[in-house]
Amino acid sequence: MTVLGHQPPGPDEATGPPAPPPAAALEVLRPRLRTAGQQFAIGPGWRRLVLDCHHRISAEFPAYELLAVKQKYGRLSFQAFPRPWRPGERSWTPDEHARLHELLDATIARSESLCERCAAPARLRRTRRLWLTLCDACEATVGESGELD
Repeated sequence: MTVLGHQPPGPDEATGPPAPPPAAALEVLRPRLRTAGQQFAIGPGWRRLVLDCHHRISAEFPAYELLAVKQKYGRLSFQAFPRPWRPGERSWTPDEHARLHELLDATIARSESLCERCAAPARLRRTRRLWLTLCDACEATVGESGELD
């Protein structure tokens, strides 16, 4: 409810970020994987970001092929082709490739300021063997190994 033009705080301001989706939510991506059985190597705080990316890409490239979803140097790495790659064929146009990477670049940029563990605003931390993007609270909680779950 708005009182005298004052907006109540949004959910992030009042209660923090929404709870990350369960790991099982990423199973919707599994049929897209080029290599069956591959794991999604990301923290719970990035699951919603990955699902949003998947939905945006699916809307424009219904047959896209997923190569990997992982964390690399504190950033999301979502590796995909506009459609399955076939040796000896031109599988997509330069415009399709550029558009896919435009979508991916926007998602990767968001990952640079989103906590891998809880989805709160965060920054890159180089305080462990693994570089991680963490909020202050998770920086204090995550152990030296960098395990997020």
